[in-house]
Order: sequence, then C-alpha cells, then structure tokens
Amino acid sequence: MAWVDLDQVGVTVRSSAVESERFGLAVDRVTIGTGPIDPALAARLDDRPADVLVVRYDAARLDVGAVLAQGRRVVLPAGALTYWDTAVEGTATEAVVPPDGLDVRAGDSPELGDVASVLRDVVRASFTGYGNHYAANPLFDRAAALAGYEDWAVRSAVAAPEDVLVLRQDGRPIGAATLEDSGAAVEVLLAGLVPEAQGRRLYDWLLRACVDVARDRGARRLVISTQVHNVRVQRAWARAGLRPFAAVETVHLVEPGLLRSADAVS
Repeated sequence: MAWVDLDQVGVTVRSSAVESERFGLAVDRVTIGTGPIDPALAARLDDRPADVLVVRYDAARLDVGAVLAQGRRVVLPAGALTYWDTAVEGTATEAVVPPDGLDVRAGDSPELGDVASVLRDVVRASFTGYGNHYAANPLFDRAAALAGYEDWAVRSAVAAPEDVLVLRQDGRPIGAATLEDSGAAVEVLLAGLVPEAQGRRLYDWLLRACVDVARDRGARRLVISTQVHNVRVQRAWARAGLRPFAAVETVHLVEPGLLRSADAVS
C-alpha cells in the first residue's frame, strides 16, 4: 500500500472490486489516519456488507485494536508493514560501475520487448511464498494472492512503463521494481529478484537505480516498504543508507461464520 494513501487524516472506507473478484468474497479496504477515533467506528464497520475488511493504521496507535475489537467481527492480526526512506534531493549516488553484464533498464526501453510479460515473470518468481497479509486469513487463496501481485505489477507496466525498472544480467531479467511518483516522493511499490539472483547483493543495484530515478525527477525522498518480518531486504536498505520512519498494522475484520466454515473445510 502506498504511503501517500496512509498519510492522511480520518478514516477512509472503500470497496475493493479487484480483491472481491479475485477471492470470491466482498472485500473492503479501511485506512485509519491521524486524528481522534470515533468510538462508534466498530459499529460503523459492522454495518458494511463486506465479508472481510482489510484495516490499516499507524502501529503507534495502540488504542485502535481495542476499538476494532468492540465489533461483532473476528479481528485477525495480519502483520505489520515497515516504511523506510532516504533523502535524495540535491544528492548524487556514488559513481560505481556495476559488475560486468549487469544493467538496469526502464520499462519503456525497446530492449525489454513486452515489459508486462517480463514483469509478470519476475514478480511470480520473486514473490512465491512471500508472507504478505493475505497469508493470515484462511479465506484467501495463496495462489490467487500471488496472481494479484502479478496483475498489480502488470497494470503498472501498461499504465506507466517509465515507472518500471528491470534489472538484467547478461540481457536476462533477474529483478524488477515498480514506482509511484507523488512529486515530493517516489515510492517503490514492488521490488524483488528471482531466487537464483538472491543472496549476491545484486538487489543493491536495483535499489540504487530507484534512488537515481527519484533524484532525477526532483523528488525529495525515496520511500519503500515491506512486511516487518522481511528482515533480509531491510538489511539491504540499511546498507544503502535508508532508515525506518513508520510502521503500519494490518488486521482483517472477518465475519465469524465464514471463518468457522473455513476451519471446517481445512
């Protein structure tokens, strides 16, 4: 979830047509921003016809969990996101020549051919087994969740190929990142390497390219996030000089009857 959507005042509730169609359940997205919490929030959410409400809020807001627990739905903890950033305005990354055969190409580069297909393949390989918030909920199929990541990436490639970066080794795509430009910041929405490229510090070059894009566009900062348990990638961010600045909790509010049905099937 983009930081620009979380950094807001008040509560936003919207139906998620894409997730509803993918999982065969009515899914709502709820973002709790800054400001006082309405004591009747749980009752308001209970009135929603959705089967599952995916709720996100600043982890520092320790009062939110108790408010949500007052509703009739089951509260499923679904992990936390940690957000990191680095200042890029007026800075330049050190001019270091990448290893032989390694390069990064923007998604609109003719050398990549069908960038949507390239991105789908890289995301499928990179995110298989990734422990995102969907894994906390037995109602969500893991294969469908992975397909959702692929489709999300492909939509980025089709809508704005210039916001896609592909890391290649000897001309073969081994990693990719998708970006969102809000003006003040460039956010990395997805970034990963195929398994055979992991553990060799090649991710550092993809991250370096993201910083370069943010700086070249005149942004003040680069923002990136991951599940808090994904320590390995956070080590890479720390090596590159990024620092954590926020954590966001995710919980699912689920109709109790649906969970009982899921337990019976399993």
